[in-house]
Amino acid sequence: MSTKSVSTEEKSLIQEEKPKRKGPPNRMNDLDYSTWMKFQKSFFNFETTQKLAEEHIYFFTKALWEGEISSRTLFIGLDNFQKDEIPSPRIIESYNSQENLEAINEILKEKVIAENKYDYVLIDLRQHLNNAEDLRLFLDSYSQEFFANLKNVLYEQKYCSVLVGVEGCGGGGFPLPWSVAMSSREYVRLRDEKVALINEENKHFYTLFMQNQDDNLSSNYITPDNIKYESLDENIKGWLLPRTPPRKKNEILHPAKYPETLVESFLKDFTDVGDSVFDPMLGTGSTIVAALRNDRNGYGIELSEEYKDIAQNRAEQEFQPTLFEEFFPSSEYKVVHGNAFHLDSMKEFEDIKFDYSITSPPYWSMLRNKGSENQRNRRKKDLALYYSEEEADLGNIENYGEFLDNLELIYNKVADKLREGSVITIVVKNVKKNHTVYPLAWDLVQRLCGLNDKYSYLGTTLWCQDNIGLKPFAVGTHWVSNTLHQYCIHLKKS
Repeated sequence: MSTKSVSTEEKSLIQEEKPKRKGPPNRMNDLDYSTWMKFQKSFFNFETTQKLAEEHIYFFTKALWEGEISSRTLFIGLDNFQKDEIPSPRIIESYNSQENLEAINEILKEKVIAENKYDYVLIDLRQHLNNAEDLRLFLDSYSQEFFANLKNVLYEQKYCSVLVGVEGCGGGGFPLPWSVAMSSREYVRLRDEKVALINEENKHFYTLFMQNQDDNLSSNYITPDNIKYESLDENIKGWLLPRTPPRKKNEILHPAKYPETLVESFLKDFTDVGDSVFDPMLGTGSTIVAALRNDRNGYGIELSEEYKDIAQNRAEQEFQPTLFEEFFPSSEYKVVHGNAFHLDSMKEFEDIKFDYSITSPPYWSMLRNKGSENQRNRRKKDLALYYSEEEADLGNIENYGEFLDNLELIYNKVADKLREGSVITIVVKNVKKNHTVYPLAWDLVQRLCGLNDKYSYLGTTLWCQDNIGLKPFAVGTHWVSNTLHQYCIHLKKS
């Protein structure tokens, strides 16, 4: 039997004709993957209610499910929303702006009685939750029925969104969205959030996402009656998009850091020239560098000797006094290799009271999530994936409650070294692990600002990171955000 040889040109043609490899089937919506990933970004510039509603319905539903079944969506409380702008075959029921919380609950109750089910529900509570008193009313009289009914009108596994505003402008006032989110977990699974940025007056609001599943983690509520909080301060920034300068080779070694520009913004808000600034978890020294650049004194403790040396070198390069300043220095700094647990017994700080503290703790075991895109990228570059292997490293604690206990102890020791009325800013994000949200930022506020604790809650500034690429998390299957905002929670020593 003769065989015909295939020429190089024919091989090339055969290869070109091979179909391109497709991604996983999209079981959630009809979006292309590029549009999907853009929606996953955890903050966005708010334009109109109509655009927000359309983007959400297109992400959380298909026009037609398998079997040519039209998707069903329920909107309640949206102002200036036109459902006719969304084409068929989607079925949309819309109840625009409602008079009060009772009216919203009545609509949900009617749907439950009628046994109506929906693929997606979006409810806007912004008109009805504007301050701590409104929140008390919601928690005491409506929240349980609200979330029970919301669960009952959703098909199994389907999603809902709840829009919640903040008190006043900026980042001051009681954290209304956090309390609403925590109150949902008895009935639905808290999945995540997106933050809508309104450029006018630095305003913002939250879009809270839940899914009709049982939640693996019960949450204690943050309420106006179980934490101390300061009256609304309109000067607290709601959000920041700080410029992040390029990192030097030695600074990139650290797996988690914040930019000096972020610190400088808060130094202007909470300190004066000559004040003493402290970071109990110094890392590579961003806090001290920012303090020295702004004529403040900088002090810090770092557990890792490697990062301590980097911080020391950076401070030395930054602190180059003139001949006059060598004899009459305008600022000073101190980098200590040690464990912040022992702050109360450290000789280096025994005669110092701090005017301000800013720090960022390990985000629990998040850095040990081997599947994260960020960790894969660092592994390729042979960079450190986590802080250290030391037993004293809080990032190595597996139990979430124990991790919080340790942070609480450290920050209370910092309080003892702060002047009365001074502020600590803790830069932190909530942690997602095995589809469960661990609200680290919110839990810290609850732990540190209890009625008998050393701090009161002052406000939160969102650090929005616009210089990080989007990652294709769970594309085609379920909702997972690219969390690109962090909480800078401001607590006042009281």
